[in-house]
Amino acid sequence: MSKKFSKEEFRLNLSLLNTDINVNSEYLYEVYSDVFDGLSEISNNKQTGQVFDIHNMELIFYILGEYLYSVRGLSEEQINKFVENENIKDSMCNVVADKYLSLSIYNHVQSKLTNKYFPPISSMELYVNLMLNVINKGQIKDKDNALLIDFLNKTLSIARCILKQLCDGYETEAFALWRTLHECECVLILLDKYKETVLPTYIKHMQYGMVFRQGESENELNNKIFALLKEDMKSHDLKSKDMKKFIEYGWLLAIPDVKNLENFKLNFRDGVETLAGLHAYSDIYMTSSEILHGSPLLIYSNKTYFHLLTVLNLYESFFRIEKVFESLFFPKISNEAKEQYLQMKKLYFVQLLSIHKREAENFKAYTSKK
Repeated sequence: MSKKFSKEEFRLNLSLLNTDINVNSEYLYEVYSDVFDGLSEISNNKQTGQVFDIHNMELIFYILGEYLYSVRGLSEEQINKFVENENIKDSMCNVVADKYLSLSIYNHVQSKLTNKYFPPISSMELYVNLMLNVINKGQIKDKDNALLIDFLNKTLSIARCILKQLCDGYETEAFALWRTLHECECVLILLDKYKETVLPTYIKHMQYGMVFRQGESENELNNKIFALLKEDMKSHDLKSKDMKKFIEYGWLLAIPDVKNLENFKLNFRDGVETLAGLHAYSDIYMTSSEILHGSPLLIYSNKTYFHLLTVLNLYESFFRIEKVFESLFFPKISNEAKEQYLQMKKLYFVQLLSIHKREAENFKAYTSKK
């Protein structure tokens, strides 16, 4: 059984958290003490058989979170009234106790097929983390490719989210998120390949999208952009009914000779995905879309199948994203930073390729049994 903090121990641990605002430690200790005593009574109840340890710091985090959220934006006078209100304090004690019991002691945990220490997860996360650090250190000032760099940053963040979902046992949800990753990688490939012609057009269509969502208004700038949008559509012989798809995919028209391509359309599957050279993933993308839109496939899914499928496609997407990363950053970083990255790649990229090969074999073996 955990030992209850003394008031001095409580204050010391609270001071180590470095909160942005001054907190009433006396008040917080009263809440802590009441909650700790209540939880101890529950844990020591032999009739219920509920025996658990109370983790002091975790309990303090719950209390501090409730307090800071409650007093945020209040004046000093209002905070004093808050602290003096016994009903509020009792309510906070009940809320903290309920959250601690529900989320820390009896928290529902999905059955898991992997964890963050397993090489297919840890090796990928190590590499993604390194790339995110390179992007976010801010050492590279590249105004011309700022949007592309931001897009790459968000794409890698999505890849990391997929890894975390897999670790938490949410395989179908991870595969649904891969759909977004796939859309991002396709756009990245095209923006990187046709920077000079497509990137300015893509930015223009971002403006179109923002104005379209706001609707017609008295804003003079918005009205000018709306007028440009209509003129732009007219130049491509598009009607009003085509406005939404033009806003979303019209930037593809900036790709040289795109209109001469057979079966080209202003959509993802016959436009973005095909032009990025990834139409072979169309069926997998559609399966991910089914899950995303709440089909029976989402409810009655095979955890192992979607775990293997997600890992496999995540790796393949990552390999393509890494190429865009090199294309963007290698011309900009120092020779020393470049050498460090290449040394890391020499060691870990080979491992990623080996893991992908093994996971592909696992997926093939698993599906051949079904």
